[in-house]
Amino acid sequence: MKIILTFLVGILLTGQAFAKCASGGIWTFPQNGVIKQNSWIMIEGYATSQKIISSLNQDYPIYLESEGHKVKLNVTSINKGQFQLTQAILSPDEKLISGRTYTLKIDNLDKHEKTLLTKWNSETNEKEPIIWEVEGGTDTEAPILSNQPELVNKGTVHYGCGPAIYADFKIQTKDESDVLIKTELVDLESGKSTTYFLSFGESDTLSVGHGMCSGAFDYKENGKYKVRFSLIDICGNENEKWTAWIEFDSPFEGY
Repeated sequence: MKIILTFLVGILLTGQAFAKCASGGIWTFPQNGVIKQNSWIMIEGYATSQKIISSLNQDYPIYLESEGHKVKLNVTSINKGQFQLTQAILSPDEKLISGRTYTLKIDNLDKHEKTLLTKWNSETNEKEPIIWEVEGGTDTEAPILSNQPELVNKGTVHYGCGPAIYADFKIQTKDESDVLIKTELVDLESGKSTTYFLSFGESDTLSVGHGMCSGAFDYKENGKYKVRFSLIDICGNENEKWTAWIEFDSPFEGY
């Protein structure tokens, strides 16, 4: 039961809980609807929507718009996950106006793709545009790591469409803004390294793995891995010091 509850928390935080796997999807961070004047944006594409993320500001211009104020979003980095997920970290071309509400827009989307650039309102049971309200002020302080990360749980949950596989790490941070965890996972057998930015909301448990349908990291049965972390907040302030490597056995468990 502990394993199942931990995984459910993880997929709720990443917005990837599906009754069944869809053909595409777009998610954004922060999710609380409020940003600062210098806040960045993280956007993820699932399955067929990964091509949009990979071509932002090439085939698909991306920007924020509020009452005629159009702010280009520059692609700072693009990271491809190991299981049906690609993300882009975006920085605004200029400071946002305090008190304004900005809508996220992407040009050249087809009719179906436009329906994906929305968020679900659980109160109205309707889709609505992705918007953020800007509060006054900027954040220029880098986040602080309050503990040495440690592995606290790992496991596999088998579903009809495939397994969810994860390793959970306790990570405590302090910052004025929402924090992203820059996570580097290395397969010790092949030497392959994958880096992806993860979020964990208000929890101090970070799940490194994937859900039934998608995720940043994948594991082989009987594999051995190491992982390390660094911090960056959503305003682009980076704590560039990496944590020590943590080695662990694969959490993948077959039937």
